[in-house]
Amino acid sequence: MRETAAAALPDLRVNPDARAHRVDLGEGAHCLVLDDFLLDPVAARDWACARRDRFQAQHDAYPGQVLPLDDSAAAPLRSALARRLARDFHVMRGGWNLQAQFALTTLQPSAFSWIQRLPHADPRRDPARRNLATVLYLFEDPELGGTAFFRWRDPGFWADFSRRHRQDPATSETELHERFELYRRAPAYPSGSNDVVEERARVRARFNRLVAYSGEVLHSACIDQPERLASDPASGRLTLNGFADVRPAR
Repeated sequence: MRETAAAALPDLRVNPDARAHRVDLGEGAHCLVLDDFLLDPVAARDWACARRDRFQAQHDAYPGQVLPLDDSAAAPLRSALARRLARDFHVMRGGWNLQAQFALTTLQPSAFSWIQRLPHADPRRDPARRNLATVLYLFEDPELGGTAFFRWRDPGFWADFSRRHRQDPATSETELHERFELYRRAPAYPSGSNDVVEERARVRARFNRLVAYSGEVLHSACIDQPERLASDPASGRLTLNGFADVRPAR
């Protein structure tokens, strides 16, 4: 039986009374935490669970599987985020380009590539615009991990290394192993400070909590117990992730 038009869309109505607080990330950056974000987070989770067979394994750096939302499905989220985040992040309410997807973190660290051992930033596509990122936790167990924010200890090295890696990928892992103690340890999700990065702040996971931040701040899922990860969205680390391309406020 084909879905009705209403059933084909997830319920992403936003709670106008979501409770907000800021977390300082240092160097003038912050993230905004919104608790009780969706009016019916269980319905959103159930919608994703009912489409488990549509999740797609990723071939980039994301350590798991995703279920992208089309523009009509993401429209309520885009509208609500533009209203709620524009003033706090000093961006325009209009002209938001938002990509949203349900995401299920599943990969064990033993299968990581070198880049998955690092936090990451979301580079700007257009230098005249800015990136905002959001993650909404749709799982009950906080031990599945929240989000951590970092800064490079040697940003110049990583800018140069990224350029050289694009030209000659074969040399990358040997150099990292020789230079950094992190790469001589067993692989793990980014967590805490080490000889590559300094952790600046951490937001604990909570069901129906949304975290919003500049995509240009180094960040990562903070998963200290990867053995808890599961491939079932009903029990695994299910999130709703948003990536917004926005115009700075004048």
